[in-house]
Amino acid sequence: MTMQMQVSRILILFLMAFAFSSFPFSAYGKDEVFVVSEKMALLKIKKSFIDPFGILLSWKSDNSSYCSWYGVSCNANSSRVSELRIKGNNTNKLVGNLSHAVAYLEELRVLSLPFHDLSGEIPVQIWELQNLEVLDVQGNAIQGDFSSYNFTRLRKLRVLNLGFNRIVGRFPPSLAKCRCLSVLILAGNGVNDVIPGFIGGFEKLKVLNLSSNRLIGRVPVNFGYKCRDLEHLDLSFNFLQGEIPRVLGKCSHLRTVLLNSNKFSGVIPSELGGLRKLEVLLLNNNSFTGEIPSSLGNLTALHVCNLLFNNLSFSSENKTIRRCSFVGNSSLTVTPRMSLALAPPMSQQSNESQRVAAPPQGSNQSRNDEKGLAALEITVAVSVALAFVVALAVLVSLCKNGKEEPPSVPRVEDSVSPDVSNITIFNDVGVVLTYEKIVQATRNFSWSYCIGTGGFGSTYRVEISSELTLAVKRLLTETVDGTIQFEAEIQTLGSINHPNLITLIGYYRSATDMFLVYNFLPGGNLEKYILERASRVFNYKVLHKISLDIGLAISFLHDQCDPRIIHRDIKPSNILLDNELNAYLSDFGLSRIMGTGTSSNTAVAGTFGYVAPEYALTSRVSDRADVYSYGVVLLELLSDKRALDPSFAAYEDGFNIVSWANMMLRDDKIEDIFYTSLWEPDSEEKLKAMLHLAVKCTADLPDRPRMIQVVEQLKNLQPENLRTMEILDSSIIEE
Repeated sequence: MTMQMQVSRILILFLMAFAFSSFPFSAYGKDEVFVVSEKMALLKIKKSFIDPFGILLSWKSDNSSYCSWYGVSCNANSSRVSELRIKGNNTNKLVGNLSHAVAYLEELRVLSLPFHDLSGEIPVQIWELQNLEVLDVQGNAIQGDFSSYNFTRLRKLRVLNLGFNRIVGRFPPSLAKCRCLSVLILAGNGVNDVIPGFIGGFEKLKVLNLSSNRLIGRVPVNFGYKCRDLEHLDLSFNFLQGEIPRVLGKCSHLRTVLLNSNKFSGVIPSELGGLRKLEVLLLNNNSFTGEIPSSLGNLTALHVCNLLFNNLSFSSENKTIRRCSFVGNSSLTVTPRMSLALAPPMSQQSNESQRVAAPPQGSNQSRNDEKGLAALEITVAVSVALAFVVALAVLVSLCKNGKEEPPSVPRVEDSVSPDVSNITIFNDVGVVLTYEKIVQATRNFSWSYCIGTGGFGSTYRVEISSELTLAVKRLLTETVDGTIQFEAEIQTLGSINHPNLITLIGYYRSATDMFLVYNFLPGGNLEKYILERASRVFNYKVLHKISLDIGLAISFLHDQCDPRIIHRDIKPSNILLDNELNAYLSDFGLSRIMGTGTSSNTAVAGTFGYVAPEYALTSRVSDRADVYSYGVVLLELLSDKRALDPSFAAYEDGFNIVSWANMMLRDDKIEDIFYTSLWEPDSEEKLKAMLHLAVKCTADLPDRPRMIQVVEQLKNLQPENLRTMEILDSSIIEE
């Protein structure tokens, strides 16, 4: 700890003790001072969050027993905070930044805040917590340069889970100091580096998940020399090259190996056939060549093996390889025979996955700490689940396609290949579209072609030819309503046509897969545009154009469709743009075919921050709920704030962009609301009128207008040059 930090900390301790007591500072003993400072630190942490669901209601300044606060655990002997563990989910999450005050919890061993909406950077003070054993902030929106993280003091760190955030940069050399690491998860970020050699030196590592980053180069040749405990390896969806190190075959405890969707080449090492505990092997979407090693037939525990889309061959027809998919290998002239593999019952799989990183036996942890670490390390099951997603999907598919057989012995066909079937077309694109063409164009839905992910599924950019690019939304099939209802709803969606609605070209549906085909829009979505508008043209003309386009689309859905459609999830990421900044509404009607409880980030269909309060409270929806969501989007366009902006953490729980806009209006700070480039002399009055319209859209019922009324008001707020042209056109027609 630097001298500056020491002085700062002493000063804050003094102020905290003084603020919380009517007695002199000298009246406190050493432990009492720490109690006061840790309580103040927790309250400061609470203040840095927006808590719309009341998760931290028990965190009150008048409650002296902070060890009983939700998510807080303390050491039994000293009442020092040892664990801060609050797991978010779709309907229960915190929003905001993580306060640097967490650094004053000096005995903290577990910091676990996964699956919230936390943004900003990890406070640098966290790297001073020498007792920290678990750091888990998976599934947030945390930003930062990985190379700037200083792990030098975190010698006790066992679990580092930074997965699925917005962390970029290179591996910090100081990470090599964490010799106790058993779980390292960096998946779903933007780490751009080669895999450093020291990763192969973590002798206690059980789980390594570096998937879905921008890793390049070769896997270190020493990778596998010190892997006695390694059970789960996931390097998928990167840009790794070269051969698989043969020494990987010495990692005898490996259960899952995911190397798919990279640029690996060379032969598949025969040494992999010695991994007798291996259950999942994914090598698809690479450039492997040569013969498929017959030693893979020795993998008696293997459930799923995917070798799709390589350049492999197989010359020994009498050998058997268990559960392997081979489609897309141009050199494969003989299909290897597959032997029957017995999959363990699902309950057994679940139990096994929860044992992946259990706390070390014989540890002297307190009861609370054991509970915290165990729960934290079960987050490893998320990584394991990623490995098993493909396994379970294939197993379910086999069970559905097989005849009546015991569920624990799914039928295995001679080969596993995607359905080759025409896609049902609503709007002709001049090319025959098939399932096989979509799969080949996306290299079996490789992550590198993914352009967006949401509650309904993932969207992929599909280049059918140099002149035809499409967008394919691959849906979560387990949430789709029954076949008859789905067919009826999708036929309705296919018949809808409006200039500001994305065009549904067609769809594909089978027992195991389903996707919708749309026209591709090269301008990205409105969320991206808002983030980048400082470097793009953004004035009142653009603002009005986008606002009116989306208003016309919503009004059409509400009043001109038969049956009427309520969108339920209007937000910037569901508004797409072309190169001329024409706006198009997407995902309309999907709540009807997917079910309302699965398509969003709340218990109802919708995304928190955009959902109308009455809909969130009662789950009863009307077209006015869409109007509210539209009003929130309009406020985001008008200002530099987001629906749940981090700056709102300074206010009370539930404070959002609607609260902020109303507060600014009450304080007569109208000019401070608007985004800088919008405030122009010739647009001031119209901007004010549009602001009042946005606020009216977010008013409580029954004061909220209908969308058709909003559109009429927007038409009256057209930029002067457009309005002049409209008047001239009308006068010419009259003459």
